[in-house]
Amino acid sequence: MLHINKLSAPLQAKPHPYMRQVYQLLDTEEPQDWGSSDGTLVQSFRTGPPHAPPGWIWFNVSHLEPSMAVAELVLLRKTLHPDPLSVTVALHSLTHGAGGLRASPALEERLLTLDQLPLSGYDVFDVSPFMLSPKPPEVVGFQLRYTDESGSLVLHEALTQSLYCLRGGSLSEPLLVVYRARALRTRMTGDTDRLGPERRQRQHCHTVKRHQKRRFLRTGNQPGRRETASGPHCRLRRRYIDFHQGGLANWILQPSGFNATFCRWERSGQITCNPGCDFVSPDVFSSSCVPLKLSSLTVMYRSETDDIIIEKFRDARAESCMCQPRPYH
Repeated sequence: MLHINKLSAPLQAKPHPYMRQVYQLLDTEEPQDWGSSDGTLVQSFRTGPPHAPPGWIWFNVSHLEPSMAVAELVLLRKTLHPDPLSVTVALHSLTHGAGGLRASPALEERLLTLDQLPLSGYDVFDVSPFMLSPKPPEVVGFQLRYTDESGSLVLHEALTQSLYCLRGGSLSEPLLVVYRARALRTRMTGDTDRLGPERRQRQHCHTVKRHQKRRFLRTGNQPGRRETASGPHCRLRRRYIDFHQGGLANWILQPSGFNATFCRWERSGQITCNPGCDFVSPDVFSSSCVPLKLSSLTVMYRSETDDIIIEKFRDARAESCMCQPRPYH
């Protein structure tokens, strides 16, 4: 039975539009280039704490998984300058050390045209170097420093607050997105043109432990519609799991549901055997009806810390079944 524990903190009802686009791209492409094992493909972290200096962007990354390889800072541009104007922006990471706050050399520099929006609406910066430390920080911040066309310094924090949506707890807030493979981030770049702002909704959420999530996704141990596929006796069974029902809707964001498929003997009035299978009693038929082909399932869910995770569950669903001969004794 699936046990769901209540979280004390309210959670967003919808994922950030950028993460939803990332999920859609991953869900429609073949995953062979991203590793064949189970595991997290993408993590995203929300901004905080609320008392951070204005114009500085902080993230709690204490739950960053060690398998993550690359990271990006995603900022939604909110204003346009009325006249043609460009500034050069340098992005620096900020960490707390023994001597206080320490700023890194520029992680990335680029020219921003303030009278034009990026195609996707987002400015996306590669911030992977902050993860290269032997002991990555639990909290990391970012500061944007600007120079105008004459080389003079511009008011950094004021311009950052003017250019970008920085309010935490909204669907337009900054995101720190980390990927397991560089090929994932390369594929995402430039593919977020269809994103748009959404109103934020919050609700209390239930959650389950990760091992329970895996067991649930593999077994489909939940009421639902049942169907049977074609086949003489060893058949593919389907049980539709609706994530919009009950507490599941509070932590599973995508997909809205899936067909949990498994192999099982279809009993009939007269027991017969598929070729290659010896006659056995009906109560052990299921042990000889096994998957011939398996497929993965990609799920976007909210973690216990209210961060968004995209994870691939390998061999989660049976695609076809076969009768496996049992050894003779």
